[in-house]
Amino acid sequence: MEYKMIEREKFQVVGVKKVISFREGQNLVEIPKFWEQVWADGTMDQLERLANKEVANYMGICHIPEELEPKQEMNYWIVTEYAGEAPEGMDVFEVPKFQWAVFRSVGALPEAIQQTWQNIFAEWILTSGYKHAPGPEIEVYGPGDSKADDYECEVWIPVTKK
Repeated sequence: MEYKMIEREKFQVVGVKKVISFREGQNLVEIPKFWEQVWADGTMDQLERLANKEVANYMGICHIPEELEPKQEMNYWIVTEYAGEAPEGMDVFEVPKFQWAVFRSVGALPEAIQQTWQNIFAEWILTSGYKHAPGPEIEVYGPGDSKADDYECEVWIPVTKK
């Protein structure tokens, strides 16, 4: 599986979050619905106005705080990179400094990125010489038609050497 390693200092994002169950694959249904909701309710327009245009416009962040893990739930954030106060109705999330394994995903969403996630955990993590570090996982979405067969985005996994 093709990937690159990057190290990134901590950074701040701003956006909205929802608690989503990952029990029995519920996240595969609920996360796309959450994206549809934020496109429909104007949240994405607000994030676009806040976005740092030097980086990708939107991110989806999977974060499992200790209190949610036993319930097989996570916070799923839809955000943009932004340094400043959170506007009303949004929250700030600090992404810690990590070494990241970055995987390119090509194809229509959500199927292509869901396949990328599956490949990372079913293949790459088992044979790579790296282990998942305790931290958030990030989906980075760039411009373009996310339903197109050639749409490109990335999955970032925090890692350490085994």
